[in-house]
Amino acid sequence: MAIYDWLQVKRKLEEILMMPFVAYGKWKARRQPLKATYDLFCFFSKYELGGAEKVHADIIQCFPDKKIMIFFTRRSGNEKMLHLFAMKNVEIRDISGKTDNKWRYWDNLVWRGICAYYINHQPVKPVVFSGQCNFGYKVFPHIRKDILKAELIHVAEKKFSWITFPYIGVMDKRVMISATIIGRAKEFYRQIGVPDTYAGRIYKIINKTDIPDTLPVREYREPVKIFYAGRGGYPKRIYLIAEIARQCHRLELPVKFYFAGNFEDELPGDIRPYTVYLGQKEGGREMMALHQEMDVLLMTSASEAFPMVIMEAMANGVVVITTAVGGIPEHITHGENGFLIKAEEEKEIIRQGIEQIRSLCNDTTLLRTISRNGRTYAEQNFSTAVFCQAYTKLLFGGL
Repeated sequence: MAIYDWLQVKRKLEEILMMPFVAYGKWKARRQPLKATYDLFCFFSKYELGGAEKVHADIIQCFPDKKIMIFFTRRSGNEKMLHLFAMKNVEIRDISGKTDNKWRYWDNLVWRGICAYYINHQPVKPVVFSGQCNFGYKVFPHIRKDILKAELIHVAEKKFSWITFPYIGVMDKRVMISATIIGRAKEFYRQIGVPDTYAGRIYKIINKTDIPDTLPVREYREPVKIFYAGRGGYPKRIYLIAEIARQCHRLELPVKFYFAGNFEDELPGDIRPYTVYLGQKEGGREMMALHQEMDVLLMTSASEAFPMVIMEAMANGVVVITTAVGGIPEHITHGENGFLIKAEEEKEIIRQGIEQIRSLCNDTTLLRTISRNGRTYAEQNFSTAVFCQAYTKLLFGGL
């Protein structure tokens, strides 16, 4: 028996054991029915600052004519992205106090029944969408088979994929944002014996970003402004950016480094005198203003799908220097619309990053050319119109 088949047996046994809790949840929902009819139910983990959260908000904003219910299922560290979901046609329910409480895990089981009942008993058949949400996966098996269930996968790491594997058969459509991620996912399918038919349920939709009508006139006067914005943690390897900043300072290169995010404790104390920590930036206008003020985005990630911050940077004419990981090389062509650090060893990543920065400091014409090319690429590939058309077709148009 293939690993996938064993996972199905395990999932079904677990569902039998949790049946009393789910049934109780359905009973509670029946006694407290929804007061409105919804076209789309969404399960998202958080509304804190992050690229994935921005994508989820972008998807919701594609459907101003649909009545939408959003369940947020994990505690958010901040509310930086919450305002992007606040639309007249959207009802937001933060149920993380019930679904993200390890001391009262039975509440998680009960809410699977509550959510399933609400969805299954809509007077008009709705659509269900999950943004790589663990709780969403757990609800899917309890939703009627004739109701469309779709999800967006931001990354295809093997560790997280084990969470999704048991639920592949109950999802009608899976969206991934790059050919690299799709290829990795299909390889995982083959390794664990997932039936070939399920590979045909994977669709590629590239994320979008807001593209401003006008750009600031960048003079590229010294110092050149280099920044990183996003999350902390190992995959982002901010310590490599810190080392690049340290060595650029020693070399007296005409640059200044800026950091924006929730990772102040990851920045070494010795670089503070000649770098700037900007704190967290709210999604939307604050991030747009940051991009328009900066010259170069530097990323040294160990793994990525295709980061929103890169898309935003290109749309705002910021020159991108990044490690060539995940789906990034599908969009960044080295020396044309950005620069790729192709090394894998960390010392070589630092060296290549410094050399690239040095070359840009000596050639403002190159900075202008790459800025213009990146902007053009963003206009052609990351527009709202293309993005919303794809999601409308996926969820409501029969794709």
